[in-house]
Amino acid sequence: MRVGIFVNPKRPKVSQEKIAALVRSAGLTVSRDPEIAIVVGGDGTFGYYGRKLSIPMLFVAVGEQEILGSKARLSEVTYAELGSALKKIAKGDFAVEERNMLCVEHDEKTTDVLTDVYMERSVFAGCIRYTVSVEGPTRFTEYAIGNGVIVSTSFGSGGYYSYPERISLGEWTKKNPSGFEDDRIGICHIIPTYLSRKQDGQTVAGELRYTVPFISRIMVSLSREANGRLYGTTAHHSGVRIKQDGIVVRGSHKKARVIRIFHGKD
Repeated sequence: MRVGIFVNPKRPKVSQEKIAALVRSAGLTVSRDPEIAIVVGGDGTFGYYGRKLSIPMLFVAVGEQEILGSKARLSEVTYAELGSALKKIAKGDFAVEERNMLCVEHDEKTTDVLTDVYMERSVFAGCIRYTVSVEGPTRFTEYAIGNGVIVSTSFGSGGYYSYPERISLGEWTKKNPSGFEDDRIGICHIIPTYLSRKQDGQTVAGELRYTVPFISRIMVSLSREANGRLYGTTAHHSGVRIKQDGIVVRGSHKKARVIRIFHGKD
C-alpha cells in the first residue's frame, strides 16, 4: 500500500524522515502518489489537510508537554501508537469512515471545510452586529450583537463549537462534550450580548447553540460595517476580511475519508 506523509509545512512536530521510517518498518511504501495519507500534527494541521486531500486520512496526534500545547482532539491515534497502527493498516485492520464537510461561499469563491468556520470581530473596539439566516426544512433569522458566530460540522464539534458546555461544566479535557450527528450542522454564537430570532412571523429569544439539518443554507451577514474576519477557510492565521454582504455556508458534496483503526485486534 502506498502511503503519503503530511505534516505542518512550516512547523512540523515530527520530521517526515522519522515518519517514513515507521511506514517502511510496517511493510508499507512511502509514495508521492499515495493511496492513504498519514497526517501528523495537531487539529489545525488535520483541518488543513482535511480540506485538501481526497484520499483516506489517518490523523496522528503528537503529544506536547506545554500546558497550552495542541490538544489534537480530532486524532485517531497518538504518534507513540503510530507504529502499531501502521501494522494494522498493512494487515487491513482498519475502516474508512466518510464524514460530511461544509462548503463556504465568500467573495465569489468556494472552499470545502472538514471542521468549522467562524466569523469573528478583529481589530474593532466593540461587538459586531450580524444576522444568521437559515433556509431549509426550518427557516428563521437570528439577530445578534456579540463577538461572532461559529458554524461547525459534526466532526469538528469538539473544538470551538463546544465552548459553552466546556465553560458551564468545566470539562476542559473531555474529547467531545457536545457532539451531534453527521447529518446536522452546528451553529454557535460567540459571547452574544443580544440575541433574538424571527420565525413564523414571531420574534422570540435566540438560541446560543443549536443544530440544523445538513441540507440547510446558512447566510451570515454583518448588519453594520465592522472589522469582521472569516477563519477556517485559509491557512493564514489572520483569516480573510468579511464584506458586509457576508458568507454562505451549506453542506458540501465532498466527503472527507477518515481512517479508523480496529483497536480490538492485535
